[in-house]
Amino acid sequence: MTSANNEIRIKGFPVSDGVAIGVPYFFCPEEEHIPEFPITIGEVDDEIARYRKALFSSREDLQRLQSDLVCEGSEDAVTILDTHIQMLEDPMMTTHMEEKIRQMLQNTESVFHEVIRDYEVRFSQTSDSFFQQRLVDVMDLAKRVLGHLSPKAKHSLHDIPFNSIVFTHELIPSYTAAAQTSRVSAFVTYAGGGNSHAALIARAKGIPFVACIDIHTLKKISSQCVVVDGQTGEVIFNPTEETLAAYKRRKTCLKTSYQLLQNELQYDTETIDGFPVQVFANIGHIEDLEPLKQGGVDGIGLFRSEFLFFHNQNLHVSEEQQYQVYRELIVRMPQLPVSIRVFDVGGDKHPEGLSHAHKEPNPVLGCRGIRFLLRNPDLFRTQLRALHRASVFGNLQLLLPLISDIRELQQARTMIDEVASELKSYGVPFKEKIPVGVMIEVPSAVIMCDALVQQSDFLAIGTNDLLQFTLGIDRGLPSMSEACYPAHPSIVRMIKMVLTEAKRYHRPVSICGEIASSPLFIPLLLGLGAESFSCSPRYVPLVKRAVRQSSLLGSFELAQRVLQLSSPLEVSQVLLEAYNQLR
Repeated sequence: MTSANNEIRIKGFPVSDGVAIGVPYFFCPEEEHIPEFPITIGEVDDEIARYRKALFSSREDLQRLQSDLVCEGSEDAVTILDTHIQMLEDPMMTTHMEEKIRQMLQNTESVFHEVIRDYEVRFSQTSDSFFQQRLVDVMDLAKRVLGHLSPKAKHSLHDIPFNSIVFTHELIPSYTAAAQTSRVSAFVTYAGGGNSHAALIARAKGIPFVACIDIHTLKKISSQCVVVDGQTGEVIFNPTEETLAAYKRRKTCLKTSYQLLQNELQYDTETIDGFPVQVFANIGHIEDLEPLKQGGVDGIGLFRSEFLFFHNQNLHVSEEQQYQVYRELIVRMPQLPVSIRVFDVGGDKHPEGLSHAHKEPNPVLGCRGIRFLLRNPDLFRTQLRALHRASVFGNLQLLLPLISDIRELQQARTMIDEVASELKSYGVPFKEKIPVGVMIEVPSAVIMCDALVQQSDFLAIGTNDLLQFTLGIDRGLPSMSEACYPAHPSIVRMIKMVLTEAKRYHRPVSICGEIASSPLFIPLLLGLGAESFSCSPRYVPLVKRAVRQSSLLGSFELAQRVLQLSSPLEVSQVLLEAYNQLR
């Protein structure tokens, strides 16, 4: 495999769509030698001060990165870096480390390195993807802190050659977030799944990404040109003139198509036969409203309010602070509906410092979502008061996460009514009868949707979690990516069940998640009865075009065909065939 003349094609797993043509760049951040020497008791305070300075500098790094990513409209990337900033306040990174320096009487670098190595050994012994992703985040953050303690240990993609195809064993989030699209054209890795943090950031930046490729073998290939196909997962070394010309045409078409999509935002979203459809945006920060200035969205389908926590070192957000954020959000979307999901903490979004934030064997199935809020009524009431106060400025809707039975919905609505009565008694103005919606994310909610829909004003189907809980598959595991097909027959039937019950009681339903962001699935969802989609701002133009290219009658026929199928492969083939006919 050393020929510079023969075209070599290698098949990997597609993680982030797009086409890239560039020069290979092998990124191998080897671990530097960590100095180790004893210190005296009198030097301990100086070492701790040096460590605190490294943490402070790391926080500044991450905040600068966030500012850049906000300008790029990379919502998912900003969210992930919020998690890293939050981790800088973790007792493991603060008090535990300082205690270790005092106990071991060694220089900070060596103590820090040993603590992180212990952490790596413990968490490497579990196959749980939550802990595996947590380990990736910790190792990423550790490299950043170590880079400030020992500048020689710093690694970056910041100054690599322009138009590089980056080959590396595993991509950590901070490397991905710092990548400049003018220098990094694509990523190719051995490790990493479609739902890893690095993958989410790459997609947010629009960088093609292919995983499951043996990087060490590729080093033997002599090549000055590489093509990465983020749709098929192919990596092509030494492309022939014919192959190169074909991919250059594809790149040009993709660029032209994207520009046309932006120009089409002003058009109404309706099918060929005139059926109107609403497209909402999912955001996590006020800054995410910037890309929406061009218009084209019918409102905010999901505002992830829990990310307010991660901007505060003490993880406390006062009623007034929340009120200011909610008010600005609603005011900046005049006359349009704004659905704010109440704090969806727990699982992989568990702020330390809040009650019930103890470690659980399986956090994703533990105290999270509405369960967490009902166990923390003071926190919930504070948020509800801020939301009610902000409601007078526009069209606010409340969204309740991870409802699994009718009792949780009833308890939440009771608290909402109590807060409204309390504000009324004090003469505080708020909007009467704020719509309250339920997120359908677990199978029990689907089965009981006829009861849930009668006691709610609207529904939002969170297809990512619903897929995971229904199939019993951790979608964060690369080995499970192919089995975790978004339009699995069971999910298709569940969506149909929810939409049918909602129509019976005249309640609107929004489809959220990966399936609502892909043009491949839009006709199927329309045929099942969907009238509303909610996705990241980046995908709004694609979804709108997919709707305009579909007919309601054709979509209905497609859905009826899919509902008769029993395997994900069959569904995939039918949807791909229909998609190719529309293009």
